[in-house]
Amino acid sequence: MPPRLLKTSVRELVGFVLRSGDLVFGGFSRPDRLVEGTRGHQKIQRARPTDYQAEVPISYLVETDEITLEISGRIDGLLVEEDAVLVEEIKTTEADLDEIPENPAHWAQAKLYAFMVAEQSGLAAIDVQLTYLQLDTYERREDRRTFASDELAAFCADLIERYLHWARIYQQWCAERDLSLEAFKFPFAEYRPGQRDLAAATYRTIDGRGRAFAQAPTGIGKTISTLFPAAKALGLGHAEKIFYLTAKTSGRRIAEKAIDDLRGGGARIKSLTLTARDKICFKPNGGITCDPEQCEFARGYYDRINDALEDIFTHDAFTRTLIEECAQKHRVCPFEFSLDLALWCDVIICDYNYVFDPRAFLKRFFQDTSGQYAFLIDEAHNLVDRAREMFSADLCKSEISGLKRLVGKTHPDLSQQLDALNRYFAKLGKKVEQEG
Repeated sequence: MPPRLLKTSVRELVGFVLRSGDLVFGGFSRPDRLVEGTRGHQKIQRARPTDYQAEVPISYLVETDEITLEISGRIDGLLVEEDAVLVEEIKTTEADLDEIPENPAHWAQAKLYAFMVAEQSGLAAIDVQLTYLQLDTYERREDRRTFASDELAAFCADLIERYLHWARIYQQWCAERDLSLEAFKFPFAEYRPGQRDLAAATYRTIDGRGRAFAQAPTGIGKTISTLFPAAKALGLGHAEKIFYLTAKTSGRRIAEKAIDDLRGGGARIKSLTLTARDKICFKPNGGITCDPEQCEFARGYYDRINDALEDIFTHDAFTRTLIEECAQKHRVCPFEFSLDLALWCDVIICDYNYVFDPRAFLKRFFQDTSGQYAFLIDEAHNLVDRAREMFSADLCKSEISGLKRLVGKTHPDLSQQLDALNRYFAKLGKKVEQEG
């Protein structure tokens, strides 16, 4: 059997191998900060010499007997000088530059890029610069170092081998899964009326990356009739993952039963049902901020997560009970553990909001739109009302008044803005009363 091709990015590889420390939630992401980060990169790149190259694409192949690993990425900056070649990695931050400690992951990214350049260009040594830009002040901190190519090769070989350890486990699973999905058949002796047509239509839709709506009576077996062809499509490479979306607990149980039926028919599938954070949290009274100072499952989470993943990956059905048991064993947050585990699953059963809600969607899957996913949406007619909820927001006058009392005289500008908002609410309330 020829080696399987596995693609990863420099960021993903380094992030997986070198992740460490606490699990910290920073609240809602700020789109303006993302834009500012991009602008910060561009500001530095424009200030460099004219022969400085920005956003240079690069890739590197690592070939083994089992896997061909393709590592790719974009170098923030590449400068070929008279007596040196420089690779620059740029990081933007809101922190005080003097408070940023040495970051092994940031240096590893820069060194991996430098290794790839040195290998392709046959360099004996190469310069690496890690540049931090403070987004509020636009102050910079630059650290430039020279590395021998042999030193970079040894460092990166260790980094890549540590990633390949997990990659071999995952690729072995994929080979077993695909072989089973090629051979397995519909798990029942015969189709019910309409099931074969629904299954065929589902397969064609996934294969053609299309969209289809199915309306059928209760009890004909719609769940198995869509999961079966979706699994077939997965095994043939027409989809990377299957997301089964349902709003009801009963819908999740039916999907889990259908996947068990597929396994009974010979299919090897790794499936996960996502449970809401507030339901699976080991310390629910601690709130949803997951403060590592108060929660031992958030403290040191990234020091233990890879061992937990390797431990649980020997199973196929990742139930809530199994996730909780493994999370307790390795002392990791069960909710975040389930999200990290989902990256390596074939079927993910979850609520609509994990895909469609702009505040709750799974960024690790959908921030990058290149993923080839199949979505099976149970009772899709309910999605209209749910979408209205997802894309709506409430403002409460009493909460605004309470916030104004809280800030008091300590933040006069904010207090003044809250006063204006309160007046607008009062005006709006009178208008509503007048119009009935």
